[in-house]
Amino acid sequence: MLDKFGLKDSAAVRVPISGEDGYEEITLLPSGGSGSPQRPTVQTFQSLVGSLLWIARCTRPDIAFAVHRVTRRSHAPTEGDWRLAKKIAKYLKGTKGLKFIMHEKKDAIKDDGVLVEAYSDADYAADKTDRKSVSGGVLMVAGMVVGWLCKKQKCVALSTMEAEFVAASQTAAEMMGIIELLKEIGVSVQPDSTLHVDNQAAIAQIKGEDTSGRAKHIDVRLKFVKDLETKKMLKVQYCESKGMRADILTKTLPAPRLSQLRGLVMLSG
Repeated sequence: MLDKFGLKDSAAVRVPISGEDGYEEITLLPSGGSGSPQRPTVQTFQSLVGSLLWIARCTRPDIAFAVHRVTRRSHAPTEGDWRLAKKIAKYLKGTKGLKFIMHEKKDAIKDDGVLVEAYSDADYAADKTDRKSVSGGVLMVAGMVVGWLCKKQKCVALSTMEAEFVAASQTAAEMMGIIELLKEIGVSVQPDSTLHVDNQAAIAQIKGEDTSGRAKHIDVRLKFVKDLETKKMLKVQYCESKGMRADILTKTLPAPRLSQLRGLVMLSG
């Protein structure tokens, strides 16, 4: 990939994305022809982004948020988007020694089945163009990271609590899918499946402890996480922000924090 896009000899960078990356340039790339790394077109951009998407979805959750941002207007990318795509590739160059290592957690496999847990997080009003929030989720089986998600929320959240509530619902849906898949292939699941959330207000809403009515307007279909908690199909547990694995999927991060979170999502090397 680095050879194909003329980045073999480029300098590596420590982070895949910074605060303003992708927002600072409005000049559109030309739409005609296949282009080249020196004179990129929309097709050149889409080819590079396709490679980055594949890597982000398979083994590199640390670039998922950056790839999410760079793909938000793939049909009409700007020169700023092209620079961001190249920056992500340069970050991969500097971290090509990282390995996605899966190892089980102590007590995650017992006689009554495997432990399924997830971490959900949100960045409130993250998109500067439409102020929609970004959801992030990390999915784990037996202490091993088996999946992750980074999605822009479909509706504008009115508060951090609402954004976190929506992220928890989206992550819980993925979590239930994994549980059903495990059951289909004959793997028992421990009854105390846990969803970790770092927002106390969202947890209070899910558990039904907040009666202020602040979440009455949230779409009913997103409240099934509350139903799952009520039926004890999963338990929602508070997680301190410093241990929130899904933080890597929702926002730009400084290099030290990014390095810490890479370890929490099983990237090492």
